[in-house]
Amino acid sequence: MNKLLLIVLLFPFWLFSQTNIDCVVERELTDGDKYIGCLDVEGRFTGKGKYIFSNGDYYEGDFFNGNFEGKGKMTKSNGSYYEGEWKQDKRNGKGISLIVFENQEQIRDGEFKNNILFNGIQKINFQDGTYIEKEYKYGDQINSIQKFQDNIIKSYGTYFSNGTLKTGTRRDISQTGNLIVESRYENGDKVIGSEKSNIKNYYVKDDIEGNLDYTIIDLEFEINDNTKYVNLSFLNSKRSQTEKFRFVFDTGAEVFSIGFNLFNKLKEEGLLYDDLGVIMETVGVKGESMQNKVIRIKEINIGQYKLKNVIAFVKTLETANSSLLGIGFLNKFSEVQWSLISNQLILYK
Repeated sequence: MNKLLLIVLLFPFWLFSQTNIDCVVERELTDGDKYIGCLDVEGRFTGKGKYIFSNGDYYEGDFFNGNFEGKGKMTKSNGSYYEGEWKQDKRNGKGISLIVFENQEQIRDGEFKNNILFNGIQKINFQDGTYIEKEYKYGDQINSIQKFQDNIIKSYGTYFSNGTLKTGTRRDISQTGNLIVESRYENGDKVIGSEKSNIKNYYVKDDIEGNLDYTIIDLEFEINDNTKYVNLSFLNSKRSQTEKFRFVFDTGAEVFSIGFNLFNKLKEEGLLYDDLGVIMETVGVKGESMQNKVIRIKEINIGQYKLKNVIAFVKTLETANSSLLGIGFLNKFSEVQWSLISNQLILYK
């Protein structure tokens, strides 16, 4: 008796399912499109199906009340596609989109809202091997990575509709990753004075050790010679200071540079430094170009101060043996005064 009752109860449901959904229908539509799949009792596309457009594009997946709804894949005749979740004919929910152009392809991976990438990553691959990667959160772009042949540009902040940085920070990075220049932007313009490079010296208060608010350096010079000199010593691997070496005080020089022979001697004495892996070209007073290796020195003694993390250019030419203390070195201090009359240099902490 129980088995009979179960059959009687199930039969109406089976009958309803068969009469309200037909999954073998094929319909030619008036605009040249075609539908193959399931229909509800009112003849609307509902359930599994495939919609083929007259231009060769097609959607295959879930339908509801005549719309793309549920999970499905839209494939374009040129190879573009979207695969993921749909609602009322629009991409809504998690999915992956590939858009193919003549010279590039764009991939969007994440959460979509009304066909727009709401949360996720957009990557644009160009035929020449370069690419742009953007991250979106709540519909807004929040960062970008642009990879070119010779450099990489990273940025984060707010962006204009065309993808350029509006307000935030931008980093230009060499292909090797060793040379970095960082700048701040406001309303699409670079903030004047905000640019900083990892191969230049800047004032950092914690890089100066000493109890005095300032230290006075007596500039050395020789009779009948206008050249001025500053004596410096360096921290070595034994945690002691090297002997003092003199550097030409050159206000016309941009960088702090070490001659070829002096650098080799400092290495012999255990100089503590980091090789930044960057080679930079400088131009001498006579217009000759010269290659320099860029290093960061752990600690230098100057006057009553211990100065940390100093960027220096090391000359790679064996005959280049002049060592210069230029403006780039003085940028490590909050203020600098030079007395031409008393031949003194005052460095402020």
